[in-house]
Amino acid sequence: MIDKNIIENYNLLVKELDVNITEIKKAINSLSYLRLGVFAFAVLLSYLFFESGLQALSIIFVLMLLAFLILVKKQVKKQHLFNLYKTKLQLVQNELDMINGNANIYNNGSEYQNQAHFYMDDLDVFGAHSIFAYINRCVSFKGLDLLANWLKKPSAKAEIEQRQVAVEELSKLENEILNFRTQLFSLESDKVKVIEYFFTAFLPKKLDFIKVISVIIFINAISVLNVLVFIIAAIYGSFFWSILGICLIMSAVGYLLYKKQIDSIHENIGNSVSILNSYADNIKWIENTNWQSQLLVSKVNTLKSDKSLHAEIAELAKILNSLNTRLNPIVGLFLNLFLQWDLRCLKRLAKWEQSNSGLIINGLNVVSEFEALISLAVLSNNHSAWINPKIVDSYHIKSIALGHPLIKEKDRIVNDFSLAQNITIDVITGSNMAGKSTFLRTLGVNMVLAFAGAKVCAKVFETSVFNILSYMRIKDSLSNQTSTFKAEIDRLKMILEHTKIDANSFVLIDEMLRGTNSRDKYLGSKVFIKKLIAQQTPGLIATHDLQIAELEKEFPQQLRNYHFDIQIKGEEMYFDYLMKDGECKTFNASILLKNIGLQID
Repeated sequence: MIDKNIIENYNLLVKELDVNITEIKKAINSLSYLRLGVFAFAVLLSYLFFESGLQALSIIFVLMLLAFLILVKKQVKKQHLFNLYKTKLQLVQNELDMINGNANIYNNGSEYQNQAHFYMDDLDVFGAHSIFAYINRCVSFKGLDLLANWLKKPSAKAEIEQRQVAVEELSKLENEILNFRTQLFSLESDKVKVIEYFFTAFLPKKLDFIKVISVIIFINAISVLNVLVFIIAAIYGSFFWSILGICLIMSAVGYLLYKKQIDSIHENIGNSVSILNSYADNIKWIENTNWQSQLLVSKVNTLKSDKSLHAEIAELAKILNSLNTRLNPIVGLFLNLFLQWDLRCLKRLAKWEQSNSGLIINGLNVVSEFEALISLAVLSNNHSAWINPKIVDSYHIKSIALGHPLIKEKDRIVNDFSLAQNITIDVITGSNMAGKSTFLRTLGVNMVLAFAGAKVCAKVFETSVFNILSYMRIKDSLSNQTSTFKAEIDRLKMILEHTKIDANSFVLIDEMLRGTNSRDKYLGSKVFIKKLIAQQTPGLIATHDLQIAELEKEFPQQLRNYHFDIQIKGEEMYFDYLMKDGECKTFNASILLKNIGLQID
């Protein structure tokens, strides 16, 4: 159930963000006009004082440049805030859209799909309309991989319980985790990989030249000389301007000697300032929050050192932002001719890299782990009526009002189901479209969520940790020259091989051996079920074959029968999608055939 309060909160946020965006847009426009005004005023002053000589024009140029840079800095900050508000609005609107049944704008995990996996294809774990597509709020590759891995295989009981507590703590910080997501959403995932490569493999080898004593002397000496001669020329004029020209030529020649190295470093990291700033803000929040849960405390402890990591990353972003000044041809030319600006930036970068390169990779990893946990926290906030499953040590499943999380609440039918105290195979018979397959997926998907540390769609859900193996969507393959029947045999073989060695297996099978005749289908299904019973492998098997239900007479303690049926009123039929005890007595095939003119005697 979607909490009405969360919908109201999202709608209020949308209105608030719309107002903020409008106000910031006006401020940005005002700063643009001011920049234009400064330029126009500088031109006017240059015209009025043109005959006063180079000294006056130099002073006008320097003042104009300073004013222009101040306005640019203010506008960049406003633009950054504008972009954040726009992104936050997009994320809030996405939550409302998903509540209304629209697709999530985050990655749906289709790259993780694998038909050979134990259950992911059958249970709609990845891809469009999948559980991953529904819960994912990760952007980074590592965050996506981590969340995907939680859904691919069950975690240990202790890990699940730690994750539940951490998610519960995070879910109480709705505004903070929205800000966290806002900082990361617009980032390009591949550029985060670039940062990792840059600091682990690229940068250490590229900064050696800047540590050479002759280069350091050149940077300092030429900068001091240029500034000193410029001041003297501005005061005394005359031939000092010629001397300044010679100094600037020397400075340009020296710069060109190292331009290739500068370009190489800048091309690999120069456009990552926004990523680093975003990570710095998020790491600052992580470092400064007083976490209570054991899992989150352990993550923060990995960041602890003599320095504040978020401050060090922010310092790195400043260094790279200073290096990006070269992208402005006029400003870059002036700063490099007079101050060797690019080489000074690389000198600062070399000093930073010497003591911080290892810390930043750890920081990126921690942010990715928070991304995955926050994905589960957002699910928790959006579904306050869902519950944290109780994880028990020994063989156990108990569920009350269990529903499929991907079915809209107005269409969702819930069922109760519990395992017997002893290990059983539970056979579910029933009509076509009555709900057998949906129930198998309902149980399976909620188990996957539970084993990942997420909330589940139920009023009560208790379970031990199982390794799920499923058999539902069996497909032929033209490329592999595999028929449906061969694909089914391969799947059954896989299940038998794993259940034989894994006593903690749980199987979900929907209509096995569809690719063969009815006699072989029955005999094959029967011997397979007997094999599972002999191995003491629990599971649910859905089938149309009533003869399978009769195995309960042979195995009264090891096999239980359930069914989904149809309700008939006159010549009309409808489904209640409720699971009932015992084998099914009513089927709908004859009614459907009659409706198209085929009468069965």
